[in-house]
Amino acid sequence: MRILVYGLGESGVAATRVLTERGERVLVADAGDDERLRETLAALNVPGVLGASPEVLEGIDRIIASPGVSPRNPVLRTAGARGIPIVSEVGLGLELLGEDARVAAVTGTNGKTTVVDMLHHMLKASGVPHSVAGNSWRSLTGCLEETRTAGLLVLEVSSFQLHYLQNPSFEVAVLLNVRPDHLNWHASFEEYIEDKLRIFEGQQKQDLALVSAADPIGRAAIDTLGAETLIVGAGDTALRDGRLLLCGSHLADVAELSFAGTHNHENALFAAAAARRLGAELPEIREALLAYESGPHRMQAAAHVSGVTYVDDSKATNPAAVAAALESFDVPVVLILGGSEKNTDFSEVLPGLGVCRAVVCQGEAGPRIAAYLEDEGFDDVVHRTPDLEEAIERATELAKPGDVVLLSPGCASFDQFAGYAERGDAFIGFAREFAGHHGTMGR
Repeated sequence: MRILVYGLGESGVAATRVLTERGERVLVADAGDDERLRETLAALNVPGVLGASPEVLEGIDRIIASPGVSPRNPVLRTAGARGIPIVSEVGLGLELLGEDARVAAVTGTNGKTTVVDMLHHMLKASGVPHSVAGNSWRSLTGCLEETRTAGLLVLEVSSFQLHYLQNPSFEVAVLLNVRPDHLNWHASFEEYIEDKLRIFEGQQKQDLALVSAADPIGRAAIDTLGAETLIVGAGDTALRDGRLLLCGSHLADVAELSFAGTHNHENALFAAAAARRLGAELPEIREALLAYESGPHRMQAAAHVSGVTYVDDSKATNPAAVAAALESFDVPVVLILGGSEKNTDFSEVLPGLGVCRAVVCQGEAGPRIAAYLEDEGFDDVVHRTPDLEEAIERATELAKPGDVVLLSPGCASFDQFAGYAERGDAFIGFAREFAGHHGTMGR
């Protein structure tokens, strides 16, 4: 069998290495051709093709596709037409892992990285051995031995990674929410929903499925699920009168927690429910919650100057995440929106704009977003800038003491940056630079 690894990002490199270690016949390819890809290919020391077209499929029996490559890519589209099996890197990792580890998987348009991080801390506090891999973490194929040793895998999976998975049979499957996103990758919102729901495929009655009471897609799927199902936000697993309850047991009061926002409180309940099923005890779950702080680029204060707080929420790459961020503030906000174009609908943001003193639209998607907001009656608060640096400068001019300058872009970052983390770092750097020019700065 000859295997094509298509896409030379982190997951493609990890898949190539594990396959070559197993003695498989591997060809690697990427649609791009630049110095970084040439260096990556040289380091792998396997046959490869850059600037690949469908001709690369000659003699190929199977494809391992990197998550960044859309099914509409000419190579993958041609492979599908020819009936060549396509597997994601996560799918390959699960296949090689076999029955050697239990798997808990988390997906959702928003919050999946936070829930996995919370779950990791809960299991760690309880002394439950586990490994963490997937979407925002590390490639599964790069940590198979560690996962076998731990015997438990916590896996963050995106819709890209789920697209080519069939009957994954996760012991715990978590669907946080489904909102329109990544419509530049998926053929339609309906396909996106279908891919998200794959997380429940293959589950049996002894497994656990978690869905949100606030998510119409998850609720609508309940009758089709084969596993025990827990609805987070309903019954006795919910936020009640400022208290987090897990199956009726008191976990923590909201006032005790260092993270804010209703969406984050729900994230905590999802993580706690999964942790309890995987062997964590309630006292340790509570301990982990009380100690938990949000990860980088998720509603983090970047700088304070002249009474203005700069908040980095670069991880908010879709409108639903922006809406959740705006709900967290009861002071005026100067919001920075925009980035690379995904053609997403920003109507979900509209109810939260009442808190905004100004909305600065920037980047590739900035003009479209600005025009949309103006058409919806927000023309008095909309401002346009070409890029993030100028957006921060404009926001600094518009903000008044007591305000928050919030980077919550609602878009991907690839028009100006390699990823949301690089964008967030740039925001922090620009904010501190402008803060230094306009007065004293604190953290």
